[in-house]
Amino acid sequence: MKTNSLRARITVGLLLYAAVLSAALIAVGTFLNDRHERLVWMSLLGDVMVRDLRAAHLPAGDLKPPKVRLIDLDSQAARSLPAEVRRLGPGLYDDIDPENLPFAVLVRDVQGHRMAALIDISAQRAQERRLAYLLDAIVAAGLGLLMAATWWFAGRLLRPVSRLVDSVHALDPSHREARLAPGYRLQEIQALETAVNGFLQRLDGFVLREREFIDTASHELRTPISVIAGAAQVLESEPLGGDGRRALHRICLTAQVMQETLAALLQLAKEPSPPAAVAPLALEAWLPDLIIDYRPLLEGRPLTLLVGAIEPAAVRVAPAVAAMIFGNLVRNAIEHTPAGRLEIALRDGVFFIDSRGEALDAATVARLYRSLALAEGGRVLGAGLGLYLVRQLCERLGWSLEYMHSEAGELQVRLDLHLRNDRRNGNEARPTTN
Repeated sequence: MKTNSLRARITVGLLLYAAVLSAALIAVGTFLNDRHERLVWMSLLGDVMVRDLRAAHLPAGDLKPPKVRLIDLDSQAARSLPAEVRRLGPGLYDDIDPENLPFAVLVRDVQGHRMAALIDISAQRAQERRLAYLLDAIVAAGLGLLMAATWWFAGRLLRPVSRLVDSVHALDPSHREARLAPGYRLQEIQALETAVNGFLQRLDGFVLREREFIDTASHELRTPISVIAGAAQVLESEPLGGDGRRALHRICLTAQVMQETLAALLQLAKEPSPPAAVAPLALEAWLPDLIIDYRPLLEGRPLTLLVGAIEPAAVRVAPAVAAMIFGNLVRNAIEHTPAGRLEIALRDGVFFIDSRGEALDAATVARLYRSLALAEGGRVLGAGLGLYLVRQLCERLGWSLEYMHSEAGELQVRLDLHLRNDRRNGNEARPTTN
């Protein structure tokens, strides 16, 4: 049997354990049986020797008197015996303990008399108790040794698995061609190593194809969007009518949204960057300009956009990603508020959007919450791309986004810019304030 197999080592270990346990049980059983036989023979042969010496009128010396008594249970001589013994019928009785005197009794009917042979087994019982204590100590010591040996043996068996786990944790996903180093002797661990390395090789090919696709898509999409945006800027200097001016504005706004969406998609496709690697973005100076860009959506609608307190705060996020998040929230709020006024504010690290005035109708509320539920479920369920990306970006940044609908039918949006991990640890991280 090959010993470089985990199955073989476990089998050998179990066989050795069974052999040692069987040998220990046989040894203890043999020892106890010999001790008990020795006590029995000493008692019986000692009684026979004393009787024979007395019958031959020879001195018994220091030998103890016989322990076996023969008596008729129906005679007057039996009245000195305990009542429990006098009532016994034919048969063998051991461990009879009347008046704290242990007896073993053999009762037979002999010519109409119940003849009983009694032997005092107090010495044997005391010896049995001592042997029982010895056996308990041996069992306890054996269990202790077994636990220690099992712990040590399990550690030896699992040590290659622990090494393999540490090697997998040490792999850097940003480095291609990363593989587990060979050198494991167990066949099962070698099979795991081969399987993991094969998976890493396939994963390298998948990541390479994904990176090539992202780079190609980024170039092929950025170029036409930039061309459209540049052409729209050129057309802005041309004299256009009202309809043409509105169409041009929609082209510019759509191109801007596409640029932001593409930047967000590329951001999600990349590995998360450490916060320290991103320059802080001052929201108090950046947010008002973003809100101004969306004011044209209010034209022709009975809706007023009010900007409240914008407290100084800075977050470590790329401007394009911030534009995707905050811009989508503002645009969705405008689209889902038919009339009244919208209030936007940034206080204590929380971005607020509240609708005031005319309440949302039932159809608008149902449409809004359906899109939110779909965004929670994922793109496969058909959620809007903008809201879905906002959810994903907030999750990536550790921000909390909540949509609330009050009893009066008003819409409330809360974007908490404090990091969730720090809030759970009891250290509420606040965006950098000036």
